[in-house]
Amino acid sequence: METVTVLREASERLGIPEDTLLRESFTSYLRERKRALMAERFEMLSRHGVNSPEELKGRIEEGEVPEHSTWEDYIELTNLEDELARLEDHLRSL
Repeated sequence: METVTVLREASERLGIPEDTLLRESFTSYLRERKRALMAERFEMLSRHGVNSPEELKGRIEEGEVPEHSTWEDYIELTNLEDELARLEDHLRSL
């Protein structure tokens, strides 16, 4: 079944305008994605005993942690931060 048809039928059955259903569904998806990314971020920060990617970078530069795998985590953390910021922007615009 086509997505547009499913949206129309769900809208009619639930008594919710299509645009409202679509917006609320998208908002719910973005919030769930944000929760998953925040959990991943927390796990990575906890693993290294830091509170931010910048703190992890400092520990790498000071030689307090192994460089190779920790740099990979730092890069992943900065990517997570960027994606979280984009999700926040989308949520604010809704």
